[in-house]
Amino acid sequence: MKNIKRAVFAVLCSGALMLSAAACSGSGAGDYPVNIGGKTFKTAPTSIVCLSDSVADILIACGYSDSVVAVSNECTQEEYDDLVNVGSKQTPDVKKIKSENPGIVFADNTVPKEAQDSLKKEGIPVLNMITAANGDELTVLYESISAVMEGNNTGRDNGDKKVKNLMVTFDDLQRTVPESDVKPTACYLYDDQGTAATKASFSGRFFDYANAINVCESSETSMGAVDSIKISNPDYIFCDIGVKEKLMKSSSFKGLKAVKNGKIREIDAKVFDRQGDSMTEVISTIIETIYPELSSKSKTEGSEASDDKKKENSKNESSKAENSKTENSKSESSKTENSKTESSKAESSKTEVKADTSLEITDDSAYGQGDESEDVTKIQKRLKTLGYFDEGSDGFTEFFGEKTAKAVIEFKKNNGLGTTESGEEVGPYLDADALRLMFSADAKPKA
Repeated sequence: MKNIKRAVFAVLCSGALMLSAAACSGSGAGDYPVNIGGKTFKTAPTSIVCLSDSVADILIACGYSDSVVAVSNECTQEEYDDLVNVGSKQTPDVKKIKSENPGIVFADNTVPKEAQDSLKKEGIPVLNMITAANGDELTVLYESISAVMEGNNTGRDNGDKKVKNLMVTFDDLQRTVPESDVKPTACYLYDDQGTAATKASFSGRFFDYANAINVCESSETSMGAVDSIKISNPDYIFCDIGVKEKLMKSSSFKGLKAVKNGKIREIDAKVFDRQGDSMTEVISTIIETIYPELSSKSKTEGSEASDDKKKENSKNESSKAENSKTENSKSESSKTENSKTESSKAESSKTEVKADTSLEITDDSAYGQGDESEDVTKIQKRLKTLGYFDEGSDGFTEFFGEKTAKAVIEFKKNNGLGTTESGEEVGPYLDADALRLMFSADAKPKA
């Protein structure tokens, strides 16, 4: 696989992502200089202006967002909220960009050539990073961006590692999906005219991870996509913000099954097309929409067990109360004492595991192997409290490595989250539901 990626990388070196021979071979010449797109970087750029929200997403994913000093309007990620805005990617403010004295301006193939040329005329280095259409191209994209930021060897290794972690996460998500002989059908529409996500783009392949069929995967034109949708009558339609209402009124779409059944889910097109961690968010949204039972499964499993216990305790208490009416005072006294003892035991049992509020959990919270942050340390400490994690001589770290992965798998298996309905094992991936259970009082500790 490494050789395949190196071959693909070498081919692309002749185009917009051209690397020097040393960069492609990873020879022992050191991390710098790096030559990409005909531009040489002797050291890592300390300041970045980003005109591509997809590249901005990758910079966050690879840990380089702190070097970004200014962004275009399209880069709406919260990490960039306080940065200088340089206008639209279509018509960037060249003077404002120049005033930031950037070491590099990242663009992509959605930024007009005229806009890129105007920046280059001002002597501003611009790299046009081609959007990936498949896994190999995604690896090249990540390795190229990382090579600029950390050098030929260290950078590319970081980019390669991040893509592998993403692919593992995608596979983990796919394994949560129940198998079926009949696959659900779906599509993503950018507008109500039939502009659709196809397999010519990486985002058009997201439905594969939901074990669903993209009915527009082979469409080459908007008209062709509309025809495909009419013929296939998909179970679900995903679309850009504001398109849902138009679809419901459109003569071409209002009679479709997905429209009649309200199976339309809006996903911002900017987020849908980004190629950083937003991809995990989009795939999760698709899966949650098509298989709503998965998002509530972990919650209900824990609550059902708790409710059953409460009902059983309630029955026992009612039975004791009824018997106490007919028994003598001695028995009553004995029962009362026993009741206190049992109640004390039950109370002790309830307080064995206390809820932990140290980790802020939102609906899109997710962690997997390879992640590195303070939140990973909180997860490790919680797993330690529950008896699954031994910090050993290394102590608690911020890295989600093999030891943390084994602890997570053991926790998930012990808490009914370790296999899919088809019996396949789920990997060391923690989504919001698994995290809520882990940090709740309902978490089952290691025996």
